[in-house]
Amino acid sequence: MKEQYYTCTLLSDVVLNNKMATEGNMTTLDYIAGSNFLGIVANDIYKNHKEKAYKILHAGEVSFGDAHISLDDKGTEVSYAMPFSLFKDKLDKTKTWVHHLLDKHHFDNFREKGIQLKQERNGYLTPSGHLLKSPEKNFVLKSAQDRDERRSKDGAMFGFESLKAGQVYIFSVRYHNAEYQKIVEDFLLGNKRIGKSKTAQYGQVCIKKFKDEQAPKKIDSISNTNYTIVYAESNLCFFNEFGQTTFQPKPKDLGLTGGKICWKKSQIRTYAYSPWNGIRNTPNTQRDCILKGSVFYVEGAVAPEKKTDNVGEYQAEGLGRVIYNPKFLKGNQSTGEWEFDFLNDEDKNSNKGEQKNNDNPNPVNTPLGRFLKVQFDVKNHELKLSESVHLSIHEKQENKTDEYKFTQELRTKDISPSQWGNIRQEALNADSLEALVIKLFFNSKTIGEFIAKHISETEKLEDDLEKNNENILDFLQRVKNLIATTSSTFQGTLTYGNSAEKSWDFKSGVRRNELFSLIKLNHSFGTVFVSKFAAEMAKISQNLKNTNEK
Repeated sequence: MKEQYYTCTLLSDVVLNNKMATEGNMTTLDYIAGSNFLGIVANDIYKNHKEKAYKILHAGEVSFGDAHISLDDKGTEVSYAMPFSLFKDKLDKTKTWVHHLLDKHHFDNFREKGIQLKQERNGYLTPSGHLLKSPEKNFVLKSAQDRDERRSKDGAMFGFESLKAGQVYIFSVRYHNAEYQKIVEDFLLGNKRIGKSKTAQYGQVCIKKFKDEQAPKKIDSISNTNYTIVYAESNLCFFNEFGQTTFQPKPKDLGLTGGKICWKKSQIRTYAYSPWNGIRNTPNTQRDCILKGSVFYVEGAVAPEKKTDNVGEYQAEGLGRVIYNPKFLKGNQSTGEWEFDFLNDEDKNSNKGEQKNNDNPNPVNTPLGRFLKVQFDVKNHELKLSESVHLSIHEKQENKTDEYKFTQELRTKDISPSQWGNIRQEALNADSLEALVIKLFFNSKTIGEFIAKHISETEKLEDDLEKNNENILDFLQRVKNLIATTSSTFQGTLTYGNSAEKSWDFKSGVRRNELFSLIKLNHSFGTVFVSKFAAEMAKISQNLKNTNEK
């Protein structure tokens, strides 16, 4: 079996409701279920590989894992749901105990000292000991539309909670047959849409593959005497001998030979859900699952040589992944205190070396420092995007206070607010910036010369932004490659129809050229830049229209 890791970057907010209810405020999952990635592949595989679709999607030959939040935007470490065997004092959060290492005398001691234990349930752990809190989320209120009255429907307010754009998730796909990897990746990689409200502003993600030498760090296993710990890396679902779902699996169901599960020392949580079948437009059979993060204590069982395994049902959708004796459940056998290090040996050594040369070590080398740096990078990206949009619209020519540097030709009432709104909508729906360029500017007679002109202009630029120029050339080359696969009968939004003749063909297409130049210079921000820029230009167009009417 081969396990391949991938990153999933959220290009826009993503809505993944944790309940099927459609009324009230809907909350979102803090992870991306593997069924979303299976769905991406299933959307196209039947058209191209119908004879292999069953084995890839349903027979367990390929398992699409859940995506968990990454330690950083580079995807250096996999994260794992908080194990339910960890407990802290309700009042003193400095100590953590491992539940299956505690006996009666420990609990008697806790009662004497007035210690009340509380189970840790939220957050994610990384192999190096970093504790990641729940991913960032956004919340918006919306209203259903009354189509008869053409206004918001009375009493039909609802809320959307979504995973915030800009975050990076890591997931893996396990291939029992290596020949299926290329087939899956042909449909899986690139810009895709997942979750709810995909046709609106939600759900755009970019999936990329890790190279083998860049695979993220995973948790190690430890050896235990006379017992084996089975940690639920993903949700688990089991059937008993009568074909009914059960919350009490046997050791063999967990991939172990022999032994007996000690339920007193185990910590499991359960839940039930019914996955929605979009083809049949109805829910599937209810699934009774054991929640990820649950821990089984199996006495007298010897852990298998492999550290991980797939057990139970619905493995193709990422359910059934377990880890044997994970290192993050290491504890002191006598006191029961948690002994998992919060910095790995490499980090400790590097910190010692830095402290010799600097009495004030860099806070980025601490767990808190790294967490704050990730938050800073996200905020900094948003700030740079806003600044780029503002400068693109409002920056003036040098020594010319009445002429704008980037938008002189675009500031006209000839381009109506609705046209800018259409451009914004195209940007929200586009899978990639290259696809958006084709959607807006493609014309089989002129597009080749148009792109060639911009490539030539970029190659002649002589400034301190050489690297940026190379990135722009890469972007233009990707557009050029996409042009070759586009039908000659296709026409871009800005190249045909009455709007093109009245607004965009002005002065041999100078306005089109000005808009594309802005997209080219800000290509690193993707389609988000275009959507925000178009929204601001719609306001300017409306103001110009109102001024002329007066």
